[in-house]
Amino acid sequence: MSPLDPRVVVVWRIAGLLTVAILTAAVGALDYWVTARFDLSLVAPSVATAMIAVLGGVLSLLWPPLRYRFWHWDVRPDRVLIQKGVIWRSRSVIPRVRVQHVDTRSSPLQRRFGLSSLIIYTAGTRGADAEIPGLAAEEAEALREELAQVEELDE
Repeated sequence: MSPLDPRVVVVWRIAGLLTVAILTAAVGALDYWVTARFDLSLVAPSVATAMIAVLGGVLSLLWPPLRYRFWHWDVRPDRVLIQKGVIWRSRSVIPRVRVQHVDTRSSPLQRRFGLSSLIIYTAGTRGADAEIPGLAAEEAEALREELAQVEELDE
């Protein structure tokens, strides 16, 4: 099975750090408002905000390499395999005959690093059945074209 592109670790880290920064700013603003409104000591809320920032920052740096290590995928002639999960592991098998359509998607951050996600939709479902994040953009496009091909079935 193939791993994701290693650049996805950097993308996940940056996205995590941005999320932590926004969350910390929101909690910090709320802490400041509560302490000013109710004339409380600023120490306890500041410690809580700092803990969120530090723990979130550490998690944002340490989790992506673990997540990357446990993400694998493979496209075979008859099926697509996806294996993922650090704590809760899952293994998905998607028969190629069930694939309805395939899309690629990339956020501005993914585009900056030349990455894209492959989204697979199957028959009988309302949303996407599978997503393979962190693929090189060219590889995602090639896989999209490969999976979108309708092959003649011998009867």
